[in-house]
Amino acid sequence: MGKQLEPEIVFLQAENAVLRAMVGRFERDKSDLEIALETAVEHGDAVESQLEEINRLMQDEISERRLAEKRLQKLLAILTQQKDDLELLLQTITEHSDQVDFEWLEKFDVAEQQARHDALTGVANRRHFDEYLAQQWKLSLRNQTPLAFILCDIDFFKLYNDHYGHPAGDGCLKEVAAALKRACHREVDLVARYGGEEFCVVMPDTNKLGAIEVAQRIQDEIHRIALPHAKSPSGTLTLSQGVVSWVPSSQHDANGLIQAADSLLYSAKQKGRNQFSF
Repeated sequence: MGKQLEPEIVFLQAENAVLRAMVGRFERDKSDLEIALETAVEHGDAVESQLEEINRLMQDEISERRLAEKRLQKLLAILTQQKDDLELLLQTITEHSDQVDFEWLEKFDVAEQQARHDALTGVANRRHFDEYLAQQWKLSLRNQTPLAFILCDIDFFKLYNDHYGHPAGDGCLKEVAAALKRACHREVDLVARYGGEEFCVVMPDTNKLGAIEVAQRIQDEIHRIALPHAKSPSGTLTLSQGVVSWVPSSQHDANGLIQAADSLLYSAKQKGRNQFSF
């Protein structure tokens, strides 16, 4: 009987070995599963936190994009309005360009007149005179043509102003400026207020005889208006003049012309006023 049971025992022993191997494998799988589960539990919070952070960042980006879209819409609306305004302005300018050009030209002319002319008398101011004399000196030097210059001073003007008052003095200056303009018959002759009660005349291409002729016409115009002057020996307003005509050279400049006329003006006053010296 013992010998007959040996195969069965051997079989049972083999079967038990297989079962033990299977149990061992199951134990290992169970252990691995438990470790995997424990790892998942340990890192589950971190994964969830990362997912929440990603979700928050996405929400922030969506909000920023929506805000940017709103700003872009506002900007487009502003640009559209500006475009419409510019088109309307361009249309208005196109339709009224002639009138606009005329008005701006008129304003420019007024500004130019104010910048280059004496506000009281209307003749050229000192700035305009300086520019014109320098220009004509260069032309005369280049062409070797005579340039004449007259410097005038109202006789006893301070006494006139003190006796009749400043408003009358302003009126006197206006009368003298108008008289000088009437005496100059050419457009190229510039009458200017040199300063205070002094006036001057620049006469391009004018020789000695031509300069004397203009100086005499100035004297005649002043005598003709005959402004009363109670403090003058003549009883009326008079002028003294210094008259110069030069052909410019490289050894002189325009200031020399003025100084020569000023010296002659002083000479006319020393001789008794109401005259011109050449």
